[in-house]
Amino acid sequence: MSDLLNHPAVQGGVAPFVVALIVAALLGRTRFAWFAIIAGYLTSVILATGISFSPLTAGRKILLLGILAPLIGVAADTLVSRARPVAMAFTAVAGFAAAWVFLSVLSQQPGERAWLAALGLVLFAAAMVWSMVTLRDDPLRTAVAGLGLGLAVGIGAVMSASIGFLLSGVAVAASSGALLLYWVVMGRPVAPGLLGTLSLGVMIALFAEGALMLAQMPWYALATLLLIPLAVRLPVRESASVFVRALVLSLYALAAASVPIAAAWFASGSAP
Repeated sequence: MSDLLNHPAVQGGVAPFVVALIVAALLGRTRFAWFAIIAGYLTSVILATGISFSPLTAGRKILLLGILAPLIGVAADTLVSRARPVAMAFTAVAGFAAAWVFLSVLSQQPGERAWLAALGLVLFAAAMVWSMVTLRDDPLRTAVAGLGLGLAVGIGAVMSASIGFLLSGVAVAASSGALLLYWVVMGRPVAPGLLGTLSLGVMIALFAEGALMLAQMPWYALATLLLIPLAVRLPVRESASVFVRALVLSLYALAAASVPIAAAWFASGSAP
């Protein structure tokens, strides 16, 4: 059994999918079903490395923010309106939080280069979070975006020599897929609000930036990740069944995901 649990496919895909599906089944008729995403991610972390916050390295800061994001999202959905200024505020905070995560890495770079890198981290994280929180009223598009982004980050990370972010990205994809499966079978998807969208935006942004700063993912692969939240906004027949809409949106997302995956592949030298 221990050998099975140590297999990367189980840690990154199978176990997060199963746990997320259980959470979705238990909470599927409420907005708390979106905790399936963080449950799947934490399952992967527990199986791969365990949860620890000391010393507070960049990787552990990512874990910390990944845990805090859904809790903040719940509070925001409960206590404040979903108005545009609220989404913009969370976008700005997420951007600066990204710079904090990689502060130790940035401090090792020359002055001007460090400032440019920090600016890039802030802008990318803010753009990713904004692109997700603006989907907060659309459950299928949000879940499909999580599926496409998780796969793109995970596959791109392994091509960039990062097994850790491979597992994290695929865990998010598997958890998003579990939510989609539950809603395809049961129907009646529940809007993610800031709970779901902030969680996905923060985690994906930090996983991608981790693969950039701590491994070898090229910066332009991160930029093309933003195509995925745009792709899931493409039209789909709203009167169609949940299955048909999820399928069409998934095709959009997977097509867009092929772009950052290809960018990471070419950068890795795998191309002839």
